[in-house]
Amino acid sequence: MRQSLIKAILTLLTMISSVPSFATEWLTYYVYFETEYLQGPWIRLNMVEPSNYQYLSVEVYEDLFGSEDEQLVQKMISRLRDKKSDLYTWAYDLSFQGDTVVITTQEQLNNLATIKNEITATLTFNHFKAVTFNLGTQSETLTHHDLTLPYFDLVFNTTAPLNNGEISEASIEQHSTIKTAVTNNPWSIWLILSLLINFGLIAWLTLLKTNKTS
Repeated sequence: MRQSLIKAILTLLTMISSVPSFATEWLTYYVYFETEYLQGPWIRLNMVEPSNYQYLSVEVYEDLFGSEDEQLVQKMISRLRDKKSDLYTWAYDLSFQGDTVVITTQEQLNNLATIKNEITATLTFNHFKAVTFNLGTQSETLTHHDLTLPYFDLVFNTTAPLNNGEISEASIEQHSTIKTAVTNNPWSIWLILSLLINFGLIAWLTLLKTNKTS
């Protein structure tokens, strides 16, 4: 009887420990990619002239994720690969040092400046602190302050007058914010509750069966 009871308890604990693997949530995240401004009446035209009309545009995505940062980073890079399949053909190793994402590759990268800008903007504007690029024997850690192109951001409307369409860097730094929006998936919550109830019933029936056989 004692062995059967211990076996039932271990089975129950194993089932319960597997429940967090079902805990997922919908995440809204932003992916930045380099593009070119052709022509038009955009009042921010003066901001892209120094960069030869290149800038970082942004697209919003929403996907279902678990609790691992690695899955989120890989998904963001895959979004960039979908956008520019010829630019992101290289293999890489992914690791983390706190809030810093470490990307390591031994391959020769084409358009390295574009890759650094796109990945750095995408990851640092989605809650990561910095990105370390280990490229062969060279290593470099970048944040959004190191971006070499103008980029789209969310800014609060201010009462400060604009000077020929220009916004000061201090104003952008003070008021801009891009945060990942997290929306819990109600189905995942009900799934977890259902699993817990079922595990409890299984344990109870197992104990009843054990007591009868003993």
